[in-house]
Amino acid sequence: MQAVTDEQLIDWVAKGDASCLGTLFERHNRRVYQYCRQLTRQEAQAEDLVQEVFLKILRKAGSYRGQGSFKAWMFNIARNVTFDYLRTKNRQGQEELPEDYTEQLVDHRSAEQAAAGMQDIGTLQRALESLPASVQEVIWLGRFEFDNFEELGRALGCKSGTARVRMHRAMQQLTLEFSNISGAPINA
Repeated sequence: MQAVTDEQLIDWVAKGDASCLGTLFERHNRRVYQYCRQLTRQEAQAEDLVQEVFLKILRKAGSYRGQGSFKAWMFNIARNVTFDYLRTKNRQGQEELPEDYTEQLVDHRSAEQAAAGMQDIGTLQRALESLPASVQEVIWLGRFEFDNFEELGRALGCKSGTARVRMHRAMQQLTLEFSNISGAPINA
C-alpha cells in the first residue's frame, strides 16, 4: 500500500476536504514548530505561529500549483508568517539552549572530550543566535529541512542559484561569528 503524498493531501484540502489538513499537520507540525522556535526563541509564540501557518495553508490551499514540493510551499508560508511576527514585535533578548540539545549528544568519547563538544555546541548556538533572522533561516532550512538548493530556493522564494549563494554566505557569517565568540575557527 502506497502512502498518500503531501501533494495529494493539499489537493484534497483545496477541493474542500479540510480533514486532510490534519494529516498534513501531523506530518509537519513539529518541523514547522522547530523552525519558528529557532527564529523567535519563544516556545509559546512558536506554537501560536504553527497554528497560524496551518490556518494559512487551509485558506491558501487552492493557490498550491504543484510546482515544487508541498514542503517547500509550506515553509514559504511559515517563513512569511514568522517574519511578519518578527517585524511587528522587534524581539529583545535570547533564550538559553533548548533542553533537548544535551539529550541529542550521544558521545562515546571521554568525558573531557564530550564536555568540550558540548561547549562547542553552546558556542555554535550563541553564534547562530547572534546572526540576523534571515541568515538563521537560510541555515536552518538549508541544513535541517531541504536536501537540495532547488527546494530551498522555493521555500525562500528565490531561484536555486540564489539559494546556493545565500547558504554559502550564511555559512561564512556563521563561521566568522563562531570564531569571534570562541577565539578559534570551526574545524572543517
